[in-house]
Amino acid sequence: MTDRHAIHHRLRCSSLAPALARRSMRLTAPPYGHFVHLLVLSTGQWRLRSPARDDLVIGPAVAILPPCEDLSLIVDPGSAGHLFGLAGALLAELVEDQPEGHGLKLLLSQEIVRQDVGRTEIEALVPLLRGLSEELEREHPSVMASSAFLQLLLLRIWRLTGADDLPFARPAKTGDILQRFRHLVESHFEEQRPIGFYAEQLGITADRLHSLCSRALGRTPIELVHERTIREAKIKLERSSRTIHGIAESLGFHDPTYFSHFFKRKTGLSPAAYRQSIVARGNRTGQEEPASYADWP
Repeated sequence: MTDRHAIHHRLRCSSLAPALARRSMRLTAPPYGHFVHLLVLSTGQWRLRSPARDDLVIGPAVAILPPCEDLSLIVDPGSAGHLFGLAGALLAELVEDQPEGHGLKLLLSQEIVRQDVGRTEIEALVPLLRGLSEELEREHPSVMASSAFLQLLLLRIWRLTGADDLPFARPAKTGDILQRFRHLVESHFEEQRPIGFYAEQLGITADRLHSLCSRALGRTPIELVHERTIREAKIKLERSSRTIHGIAESLGFHDPTYFSHFFKRKTGLSPAAYRQSIVARGNRTGQEEPASYADWP
């Protein structure tokens, strides 16, 4: 079992029962901006809305939404379904060493909306979604139980979406590569991997990755990885009571002194001073998405 706050920082699941009024949910609201979201629409219709899109989804349907900027879910009156999402780091843990792991990571790195799903297939997902939702509502949710429900859900959706037929081998465009890089960073930033690792996973050279990031985002790959690390460090300093040594270890820093120097170099404050400044302000900067991170595709 674990603390509710800790598990909710990495996983969410909501049942959306029919209502008389239209509802709106900002999927990218903190702390969920870096989550992969999966929508299971049983009946009715939803809209996926952002400054650049307004897409209608009619049930029964399933949608996979990788991390993106400023996306809202509009639930029409009478519509019913489930929403769940997970952090990339949790996905990496769940599928590590699993035969389906590579396929699941590729699947969840792409946006997919399937509106040709049968009602029977959707109904088969409902007990798992309810079980996950109920587990997360417990005062002390079990990581083991939550992980079991989540693994079964991901496997069902992987099969349901016809993952074997997805064009993973098509020539990748810049946006596709950067989206996959973001997903890889989300899954591995706590492991202090070298940039060569990310390039190898993407099937390109480190120089090519450097060129793509610099041209499209104005920052190098290592700067983007460091931004994600600092963002997570701030969240943990703000929202947990863990020691700085413990936070450093959770982010892959074996030397807490090096972590403190790294954090101060990037923010201008030591971890202890940053935590004190948050307490003094009575405010949480993590309530706003850092613009640099939201700039990712």
